[in-house]
Amino acid sequence: MLSTAVKRLGLTVSAAVAITGSGVVLAAPASGETAVVARLYKDFAWQALASQTTLFGEDLAHQDKATLEKYFAPGLADLFVKDAACQVKYQGICNLDFDVLFDSQDPRVSDLEITAVAPGKVAVVFADPASGEKTRIEFKVTQVAGAWKIIDVIYRQPKATSLKQVLSQKIP
Repeated sequence: MLSTAVKRLGLTVSAAVAITGSGVVLAAPASGETAVVARLYKDFAWQALASQTTLFGEDLAHQDKATLEKYFAPGLADLFVKDAACQVKYQGICNLDFDVLFDSQDPRVSDLEITAVAPGKVAVVFADPASGEKTRIEFKVTQVAGAWKIIDVIYRQPKATSLKQVLSQKIP
């Protein structure tokens, strides 16, 4: 059973999302290719609302390998784990210096939509609530052992950038 404080926090966050007009809208029911991306945002989109790891847990980039492999193919999960270990070792930023889900260091999000746009490709589009500027992120997905997994993420701002390439860079 959840504590009263956690229940109240959940209601407060839900009310804040409803009041500000932010939210997640799935263009189609989350199944097949879109399901893994939708589940990823469902589990970690809180990062755009709060930074209290004591209430919500670690952000996506600092999850353990088993958690990451719920969403990502093993190779990409390994790259996340290596970057997190590097951050601990060097007490700073290594390759990953932005929020993976929002292509931003300080995400502000409204009107998030998740759609399958081609076989093996899922698009996430959302707006900045202050400026109205739209951001599009593309997730490349494939089946691994019968389950859909993310094999790469392509960011379009300012030019196409692959998450796999970012995380694969040699750290000085």
